[in-house]
Amino acid sequence: MNTNCRIFRGRAGGLSALALTAALLALAVPAWSVPQIMTPYGDQLGWTGAEVNSMGGTGTALFRGGYSNIFNPALLADATGYRFDGGVSLDQQHEDRFQPLFDGFESYIRDVAIASNREHYFQTGFALSGIFGSGDRPVAAALSLTDRYAFNYTFEEELRNPSPYIPAAGEPARDQVIEERRREIDGTVRDLSVGVGYQVHERISVGASAHYAFGTRTEVNTVRDLATATNSYDYRDEFDLSGVNFTVGLRGKVNDRLELALAWDSALEAEGDWTSDDYEAETGETTSGMVDGSFKYPQAYRAGMAFRPRTDPRTVFTMELEYKPWSELEDFRVPGDDNPQNLDDTMDVRIGLEHLFYNGMPLRFGFRHFDSYADKESSASVFSAGVGAPLGSGMVSVSLELSKISSIQAHQFPYPTNYFGDSFVADPMARVDDTRFRVGAGYTVGF
Repeated sequence: MNTNCRIFRGRAGGLSALALTAALLALAVPAWSVPQIMTPYGDQLGWTGAEVNSMGGTGTALFRGGYSNIFNPALLADATGYRFDGGVSLDQQHEDRFQPLFDGFESYIRDVAIASNREHYFQTGFALSGIFGSGDRPVAAALSLTDRYAFNYTFEEELRNPSPYIPAAGEPARDQVIEERRREIDGTVRDLSVGVGYQVHERISVGASAHYAFGTRTEVNTVRDLATATNSYDYRDEFDLSGVNFTVGLRGKVNDRLELALAWDSALEAEGDWTSDDYEAETGETTSGMVDGSFKYPQAYRAGMAFRPRTDPRTVFTMELEYKPWSELEDFRVPGDDNPQNLDDTMDVRIGLEHLFYNGMPLRFGFRHFDSYADKESSASVFSAGVGAPLGSGMVSVSLELSKISSIQAHQFPYPTNYFGDSFVADPMARVDDTRFRVGAGYTVGF
């Protein structure tokens, strides 16, 4: 009896520590960088955990602890005990904007940089999974908190007097700042998920999970005109949205080496209050408003495979596809049933490889390629790597990711045509290069 009491107290203490860690991770403000092209409805390159992202974001056919809630809940049936996953990432985004330069004969010379921004963000998440019941096939369940759609983006620009001549009376000095412009978008839609998985046959398992999505998207567009103060303005809007959707999954073992899996996400209809506050310096007045808003995100289809070749030490190779019909997205601000925004359906290819050394340290590699829902001519390639090391009774993992996406985008703010003749005449579009570098660290422990 005394031995059982000591075991119970040890497990209770471990659970208390894990609960405290999860609470701290949940309270941390989540944020990861987003290219301009993905700011309307959220990022496509999410961060789940160091183990997951180092292998290309794969999880449809590989057990990811409680994170299987969001990939394929059928994999929860692989749980053999209790497991906790937690992690944090640092995301650095480089955005460079270019314009074509022409000579006096209107001949193209080269692209020149017109704006450059460097921003840093971070993100956290956790997951908890375990088995319940007894027998050869107990039910597995999981709880997780992960980021689903991030909107975080920052653009800053100074407009200066470009005239090479001595200014006339009343004109700003050469290279003096004329305007300060800033566009900042904050907010993340997070998923609080619960799921169950069950092995219905020695080779077949099924699962389902429910997700409560919640978050606030805030956008601020500010122009401070130092030459003509009445041109200044500050536009702000905030969308507090929430909704529920579901995931169902199926996994089948062809043999001891090969597994196939399928998963489907239902559409997410996120609703809430859309508020706005627009200030115009010309009138000195602020116009406010509030309406009921909604985004209906598309459903998603995933298929994956996991292959375990006859190698020693053990090696796991996984590949999966995710298809999202973004043309089905509905935005309350853009009415119409036939894709009024001309969004593109996307295909996301993810590949991961893990090699386990004799000392128990895994080495991981990944590759990911996906289309942009906002521009069919733009796509992103992601290269990732990572390593794990035993620590205490669990394993610490680190990951590195590098990605780049180029697109043609409209200017964040219009360039004035009434300053200094034609000094600010510009092409209406700019080439935008986004380079993202992300470092993640996580800890996995079983108990």
